[in-house]
Amino acid sequence: MTRNFLWTRSTAFCERVTRLELHGLHFQHLNLCERRAWMYLHCINFAQWHRRVATGLARQGTHYTRDHSTVGLFGLAPDRLDWDAHLVFEHKGTGGAPTAVDRQVAFYAAMLSIATGYTWHGRVSILANRRWREVNLGATLLDNLWRDSERLEALLRLDKVPQAPRIGLCATCSLAPFCGYD
Repeated sequence: MTRNFLWTRSTAFCERVTRLELHGLHFQHLNLCERRAWMYLHCINFAQWHRRVATGLARQGTHYTRDHSTVGLFGLAPDRLDWDAHLVFEHKGTGGAPTAVDRQVAFYAAMLSIATGYTWHGRVSILANRRWREVNLGATLLDNLWRDSERLEALLRLDKVPQAPRIGLCATCSLAPFCGYD
């Protein structure tokens, strides 16, 4: 049974998301690397030419198709929606970076919850092992989305790329050559 969605920051969150033109990948990138998020916010993105991304898109295209009901949803591009169950599906190749992926899915669920008045939740399907995990919008996750939106706004205001430490993700990041961590 789906419950009504109540979040005191709904209006302010939507206003910020709209003003900054944020979408799900902004929240994912922020939770991977602030430098990557800054680049994405400033339309610096070469992922479409990265081998790993191309492989993931091919795998996903072979196993899953996007729900046509998601077409035209500004900033919302989940892989599939179950409108009756208020469920957002996102398919990923591996189980890496769960916090970042969960924030992306939580963003979709929050925006759909705000728009419909019903609480949505998410399900991340891991293609490599055919497992899945639930993403539920609780107070902590909503607070994290709020803080993420604040961080994204601060990053957007920066004129220069922020410093970022080398992390495990750097080895496979499509932006590594621009960071000097390739």
